[in-house]
Amino acid sequence: MKDKIKLLILAGTGGDGAISGIRKKFVPRGGPDGGDGGNGGNIYVKGDISKTSLINYNHIKSIKSHNGQEGSSNNKKGKKGKDKYIKVPIGTKIFTNKQKKNKILFEILDEEKKLLAKGGRGGKGNSGRANSVIQYPLLAEKGERGEKLEVEMDYLMLTDVVVLGKPNSGKSTFLSKITNANPKINLYPYTTTGIETGTMETVKEHYKVIEIPGLENKKNNLGLKYLKHIERASIIVFLCEGKNDDTIRIIENQNKNLLKEKLIITIKSHNNIEENDLQTNVSEISLIKKNIEAALLKRVEVKSINTVPEIIKIDLEENENVIKKKDGFEITHPQIIRIAEKVNLDKWDVMAQFMKALHQKGIARELLMRGVKEGDIVKIGSVTLEWN
Repeated sequence: MKDKIKLLILAGTGGDGAISGIRKKFVPRGGPDGGDGGNGGNIYVKGDISKTSLINYNHIKSIKSHNGQEGSSNNKKGKKGKDKYIKVPIGTKIFTNKQKKNKILFEILDEEKKLLAKGGRGGKGNSGRANSVIQYPLLAEKGERGEKLEVEMDYLMLTDVVVLGKPNSGKSTFLSKITNANPKINLYPYTTTGIETGTMETVKEHYKVIEIPGLENKKNNLGLKYLKHIERASIIVFLCEGKNDDTIRIIENQNKNLLKEKLIITIKSHNNIEENDLQTNVSEISLIKKNIEAALLKRVEVKSINTVPEIIKIDLEENENVIKKKDGFEITHPQIIRIAEKVNLDKWDVMAQFMKALHQKGIARELLMRGVKEGDIVKIGSVTLEWN
């Protein structure tokens, strides 16, 4: 995947102003009539949801927009130069190296266009320079040069979850179980040679999940090349080999800020992440998937990681508002319990508003995720309802 390029950007030069007119005495409508030159074309960067890399610009060294046309007689202004659009994947950062300082210009986070380089202004023709002293100007302006700059474009994927681990730790198998992805899976290491992408479908939402090649503390390790794509993820899932797993330390050595404000979920080797075990432990994978979904829905606040953290396992079940029981389901959200015990849910209009509150709190979604069906018993404090 091509995710970084350098380009020389050259906006169009403005067209020259014209020197034109009629200087003969007694000629009607005589005088200067040289028109202005047209402005040079601008260069814009525009996000494109269909693009997933910068491969289109791999062999391009520079991009230039069109120059403005020259002005002409009869006060005709030159045509503006045609603008140029650089289409990039959403999530691309644009840097410039002005005065040897790598400064970020902007980020492309949607499909809106952003001005990268402005075209030069068209030169003024002689008709605009006439006055009472100089009735027939012989001067006009040359068009201005367009802006010129060197830029670096760096694509960072917009993703919700990143799956990390050592080579052959079961990352691809795990990705295939929680998303619609179908990555290459083998028993030998280094099966994954690039970023694998999948979509985790839930009742009402879908989330992007990516797998990065196995991480090792080696100079030419593929995983290190793609580590930057962690930056925009909310959750990092580590497939760990045990207490001595140094995956987090490897990441910190590359960039100590990458794991700041991220929710870290670890799945250790005893969680059975091999292919055969995953097929027999569907319920365990389903639970992990629900935990990830719950964390994404709640956008759990996590303290910044300023030092290398110990590998931890986060139990998200403690924060859930729905408990599945043998005889049905129980809602444990305190505010919902207080409402249910206060109002008369036998009235249809009251029940309609109560159901809306369940949806707003995400509780209806949790019930559906846990498999609630029509006719199931749902307990809310001292109130018992039949799900409908």
